[in-house]
Amino acid sequence: MKYYLVIVLYLIGVCSYSQRTLRSGSEAGSSARESTRYEYLLAEAIRIKYLGDLNQAVEFFEKCIEIDKTRAVPYGELAQIYNAKGNSSKAIENAKIAADIEPGNFWYQVGAGYLFMQLNQSEEAISYFERALKADDNAIEVKSLLAGIYSEKGDTQKADSLFRQLEKEGALTEDMFLMMISGLINLGELESAAKRTERLIQNNPSEIRYKALLADIYLEDGKKEKSDSIYNDLIDNDPDNIESQLLYLLNLVYNKEYSDISGFLRNVFESDLVERERKISIANKLLQDSIYLKENDASLEEGLVILEEKYGNDEEVLSLRPAMYELTGREAEARERYEILLRTIKPGFYIKEKLILIYADDRDYEKLYALASGYASENNKSLLGKVYYAIAAMELKKYDIAETELKKALILAGNNDELRVQVLSMMGDLKYRMNDYPGSYDYYEQAIKISPHDPLILNNYAYFLAEGGNDLKRALKMAEEVMTLEGDNETYIDTYAWILYKQGKTRKAYEAMLRIFSVQNERDPEILEHMGFILKKLRRCPEAVKYWREALEKDGTKKYLEEEISKCNKQGR
Repeated sequence: MKYYLVIVLYLIGVCSYSQRTLRSGSEAGSSARESTRYEYLLAEAIRIKYLGDLNQAVEFFEKCIEIDKTRAVPYGELAQIYNAKGNSSKAIENAKIAADIEPGNFWYQVGAGYLFMQLNQSEEAISYFERALKADDNAIEVKSLLAGIYSEKGDTQKADSLFRQLEKEGALTEDMFLMMISGLINLGELESAAKRTERLIQNNPSEIRYKALLADIYLEDGKKEKSDSIYNDLIDNDPDNIESQLLYLLNLVYNKEYSDISGFLRNVFESDLVERERKISIANKLLQDSIYLKENDASLEEGLVILEEKYGNDEEVLSLRPAMYELTGREAEARERYEILLRTIKPGFYIKEKLILIYADDRDYEKLYALASGYASENNKSLLGKVYYAIAAMELKKYDIAETELKKALILAGNNDELRVQVLSMMGDLKYRMNDYPGSYDYYEQAIKISPHDPLILNNYAYFLAEGGNDLKRALKMAEEVMTLEGDNETYIDTYAWILYKQGKTRKAYEAMLRIFSVQNERDPEILEHMGFILKKLRRCPEAVKYWREALEKDGTKKYLEEEISKCNKQGR
């Protein structure tokens, strides 16, 4: 509304100025005939403009400029017309010329400043508004606009100076008051901020938000007793006021005083007077508070059920409870809840995304394939959909589908190098599974060109080179670089040891593997398998068999190890 008032005032001011110019006669430097023609064209241009034929008016104003480029009025009028037509660049161009020709003209400065403000070019807007104040230092509206711009830019001292002037003139609105207080808080002048807030409360004694603001300033200033006193008064004076309860609740959360939260939380969530957005904001704040969640998840769950009852078809609201389950380690309940929601909420894109990630984490590739295939089709430009559809297809050995989806994902990644590297490495993995080693190497070469020192890319490429029996020297060099970057990673140590094994450096490979088994807890089946082969090479078959049997127990797909166990047992006999 403020900006609208400024431009209206600008239009009124410029129009009246144009009329005064018409009555003033010829200006110095023009012949009498040129001046008469100029005045005729200017009058005709303004008349046509008010009749609504803006295109013809532009032609007449431009003819005026051809006669005399030193007069501001035609430029000012053109600025108005181009602004009305939505041509910002030409509006700015003409407004600047008008303002620069007559730097003492208040209206031209305001007009140029306003146009720059519309384009969010605050530095230029400030320059012209400051000129306007030099022309009229009592311009309250311009002072308030300047104060607002300074506040947005973080120049709180200049903003506060203007706010003080406006306060003395009795022109400080509630919004300006709050901007002034915010500026003082940013400057760390909490005592001054508190005094201004007290004056704001005097002017608006029934506005409890301002009392809460004062309490928060006291708390920030280390005066917790004063802060608590204000919040307690808010509740004691009007215990049924839901706004008071909401503010009191937020104060308890901020101070991590959770013992009295549940009743207020229930009341706020049940109230029809509190906006949905504020309720969701409070819920999200509590979900992000790990200390609160640790001991109060049951209370929050009760509150979230209340929200679900009030907003039964709201996907954002319905997603809060399963999100809480995830954050509190109740993954199975989260999965079950998302699956229930998916049957009732349409289209449910957010819920599908959450379930896709859960299925992938659970390695439930059948369900991941079914969900991600549909999601990728519904959201043809979703990189997430393509990638996870490809992952599921790859794990289910549907390699043609995986390749098609990854190629689409590569297109969607565009020029984002980080995304391209991830997709290229996945393509390399896929080609390796398809026994297309040259294809795998080609994709990894592309990935390394983009990210030459990425440990994951280097590790995987080195491992695939070793598995293919190609360029073991380069594979070792890459693995050694990975060891310098992340030498404690068990997967990377395994790759390094496996390359040494492939090179015939079995003793060094064994020593590297011992580093894993001295700390490893889960005992990955792939690593167990590799240790078995290394031990077999060292002619320690009984030990090798133990590792292979453990690998088989953990991963039943490694049936080929049964033959290795049989061979080793025969050697042992």
